[in-house]
Amino acid sequence: MGKSFPEKQLDVCKLSASNLMRNIEMGVQFGKWILLENIGTEIDPSLEPILLQQKIKQGKGYVIKIGEKTL
Repeated sequence: MGKSFPEKQLDVCKLSASNLMRNIEMGVQFGKWILLENIGTEIDPSLEPILLQQKIKQGKGYVIKIGEKTL
């Protein structure tokens, strides 16, 4: 059986949403789950650092760079 997540912890977004990157940034910062709807065969290159988990060690923790922002 899969885990169920309360609505407050799961954001459902479409790739065409104007606030997609903002939702993803908030999800990374606050540990929220993001579910992307209607994924085709090609994915926006700006999502690559997240999908490949390209973490960078900074001080005692890790950050991820999404575009110009470091989260």
